[in-house]
Amino acid sequence: MGFRAWLLQDWAVNAGRPETQLLLAWFRLAQWADGHWGAAGRLVATPYWLVTSMLLGFELPVTATVGPRLRIYHRNGIVVSAHATLGSDCQLRHAVTVGNKTDRAGREVGVARIGDDVDLGAGCAVIGDLEVGAHARIGALAVVTRSVPAWAVVAGNPGRVIRIDAPEGDPGATPRDQPTVSPRSPGR
Repeated sequence: MGFRAWLLQDWAVNAGRPETQLLLAWFRLAQWADGHWGAAGRLVATPYWLVTSMLLGFELPVTATVGPRLRIYHRNGIVVSAHATLGSDCQLRHAVTVGNKTDRAGREVGVARIGDDVDLGAGCAVIGDLEVGAHARIGALAVVTRSVPAWAVVAGNPGRVIRIDAPEGDPGATPRDQPTVSPRSPGR
């Protein structure tokens, strides 16, 4: 997929939110420049990082893996770890954190991986070496420190699965029919 098509997908799903459209366009340009132009790409990535993190309070590093059609409803206070992965069609609201876990020496020991079509509610935190399965819904202010299966609805602090929804279009499915995310082994 070309850069223009990649950019237009984000633009389309954020219709009606021009500030988000521009921010994501700048993110995609900075990410593309960083990956394709080497050291010269820093001339685009560095101003992006400085303006978004210091002036706007929005941290989406160019080193993060972000799938197409990212929806951002309110960009304030969003923090995504530099090594995090967000799948396609994810939705972020204000004050969302997708972070890493560090050891006592400050070394990163794991970072969250978010599946496709995950909805992250306002103020939630997804932190550590874990996976959030596709189509999961993380409630507002939830604190997720363990892997979440696909189609799960999570709420609370600490985050708990309160139900697992059936896939849309399959009313006869039961929770055990749902695909799940297997937790990674300790120490990885």
